[in-house]
Amino acid sequence: MVHLNEITEDQLMTTRISELQDWLKSQPQLPQNISRLLLRRFLHTTRGDLSAAQRLLELNYGLRNKHGHIFIDRDPLDASSQQLLQVADLVPLPGLTPENNKLLFYRLIDFDADKFNFTAAIKVFFMVADCRFATENEDRLSDGEIPVFDMAGYTLRHLTKTALGALRVYMKFVQEAHPVRLKEIHVLNCPSYVDKVMAVVKPFIKGEVFKLIHFHLPDADTPYRHFPRTMLPEEYGGEAGKMSDLKLQWMQLLKEQRDYLMDSENWQINKIKKNAQRKSSDSGVTQSLRSLEID
Repeated sequence: MVHLNEITEDQLMTTRISELQDWLKSQPQLPQNISRLLLRRFLHTTRGDLSAAQRLLELNYGLRNKHGHIFIDRDPLDASSQQLLQVADLVPLPGLTPENNKLLFYRLIDFDADKFNFTAAIKVFFMVADCRFATENEDRLSDGEIPVFDMAGYTLRHLTKTALGALRVYMKFVQEAHPVRLKEIHVLNCPSYVDKVMAVVKPFIKGEVFKLIHFHLPDADTPYRHFPRTMLPEEYGGEAGKMSDLKLQWMQLLKEQRDYLMDSENWQINKIKKNAQRKSSDSGVTQSLRSLEID
């Protein structure tokens, strides 16, 4: 049975998406081929607030263009990306928690720190996210997202591989421009030196986000107070299937979406049109001021 309020919510979202599309047409500097599916995600993140969705979208694409070496100059099949995918798993898990949240699982599978490329990991992280946002077909999006980081195998040598510039970009984007609602962050199998890791990362984390982080000792059952263990891969006692099979699905999807991810027209801001838009706006303000003076 379909409830009237659900129909109203769906109709309202459809209307808001069309309004956001209309606004996009008035912003020629932004990519004009942003799908309704992706626009829905921006609106969903801002709980239907059109103005907030516009600001989030502008910030998202603005940061992408400011850091094009991470967000635009990329290829899921290039050597650095493929090497990273042999070293680490970055896998959105199937299903949703009882609270309607999405689990995203990250871990090392090759513990050799010399093979770990931090910047490549950041680039792959965002490629997986962009691929997911472009292909999600759920009628209702998750209410929020819960990243789960397994620190097993992560050493102080890995920490020395941290590129602070890439870390700064990552933290700013996921906290301010990423079209998701962050609900919790879980860190599994914390080593004794986790304080040293946090000393590097914490300066880039906002206070309200830091409060979302839950640290768990090795082999602890505490994570499952927050989400069902059954949602995890078989390697963790769950029922989501083997991690290797789940990862293979995402690697195939990255391959299928390669053209989308690499096409700069999907991501680049047109600086000429941006300057023209600014001049037009400034001209309008000047004209308004002249009108005021005449009045």
